[in-house]
Amino acid sequence: MATNWNGICDELTKISNPTLIITGTYDNNVPTANSLIIAGKILRAWLIQIKDAGHALFVQYPDKVNRVLQTFLSTTATSPS
Repeated sequence: MATNWNGICDELTKISNPTLIITGTYDNNVPTANSLIIAGKILRAWLIQIKDAGHALFVQYPDKVNRVLQTFLSTTATSPS
């Protein structure tokens, strides 16, 4: 888990757009705990952790990822101004 979140990561609190954070519970490249920190910094962010998925979760579980994306986009979609 990353321990130094100073600098650019502090900018995450400025994000106001709908944000989806999706990770695999067995990601060996980016610790899953980091996603908790990121989600905690972005107001109303969605955090989805796909059980048993690794760093290539989009390849491993394309149907699950697609359902998450469709749900997120349909829920957070805004009308054009």
